[in-house]
Amino acid sequence: MGDAKTHADVTADADTTATGTSTATTASTATSETATPAAVSEAPATPVVARDWNALAGKVWPIAAMALAVVLWWPAAFSGTGDWMTLPVSAKTGSFLFLGTLVGAAVVSALVKSPWPRFGSAFGLTAIGWVMTDVAPGLPGERTALAALAGLGMLLGLWVGARAHGGPVAIASFLALVAGLSPATWGRGPLLTVAVALPFWVASKDRLAPTILAVVRVVLTWLFAVLIAVGLHAGWSKLRPGVLGDDPLEAAKVVGREFVTYLRSQWSEIVEASARAYTDWIWLAVVLAIVFVVAAEVLKRQCAKTSTTTSTKAK
Repeated sequence: MGDAKTHADVTADADTTATGTSTATTASTATSETATPAAVSEAPATPVVARDWNALAGKVWPIAAMALAVVLWWPAAFSGTGDWMTLPVSAKTGSFLFLGTLVGAAVVSALVKSPWPRFGSAFGLTAIGWVMTDVAPGLPGERTALAALAGLGMLLGLWVGARAHGGPVAIASFLALVAGLSPATWGRGPLLTVAVALPFWVASKDRLAPTILAVVRVVLTWLFAVLIAVGLHAGWSKLRPGVLGDDPLEAAKVVGREFVTYLRSQWSEIVEASARAYTDWIWLAVVLAIVFVVAAEVLKRQCAKTSTTTSTKAK
């Protein structure tokens, strides 16, 4: 009797234990199933890797800049002076040759920042233009003097173009210099328009005086370049036939002497005539300056709005 009771008690205890274990297992399973979605939702999402556009541009731009320099070299320097990719190689057009090679190399130097690719591009384009030009036979030594003149213009242009690697004001001054020096007539007006308007891209209420001074600097740079170009043309026109080939040093003295004499007596007339000839382009520059100010302000607000939105999402 005691043994049977004990057996029954043991059986009841076992059933109770089994029932409790089953209930605990069910509750644990339910809890696990309930917690799983929360755990999944709280797990950090896999970050999306954004493409590094700056790195891509850094790789592509040097090649694109060199290609653009090759395309712009002749139109910016010699368009209107002769056939395509030919140079004004003659004793009568020495000033055009010098200024053209200077402007062409300056454009290359402004676009290509690496020293050796910059030099190689400018030298190669100048050499190709020289080879493609049907040079008329002249006096002994004349062709050598013209080649040296082209080389001097190229080297000076490389130095001038390197000064354009700066902000909008430096670029504007460079464009004004090209507009004043270039023998190519087609681009003078548009280049001057962009040069005068470009300082307004960084204009603001706090930078009113620096912007006005930058515009004055651009205009004075352009007038200085115009005076240099006109003076060289005047000096070269006084060179007697044969002097360049016989005595290049004497030819340089003649050009320099006439350059100084002509500008000393005619500089005010040159400035007045240049300002009158480009009045329409100056007014167009005023309109473009307003466009630059509005566009810069819209872009600044858009960037600020994007930055605020990004910060809010991050919080």
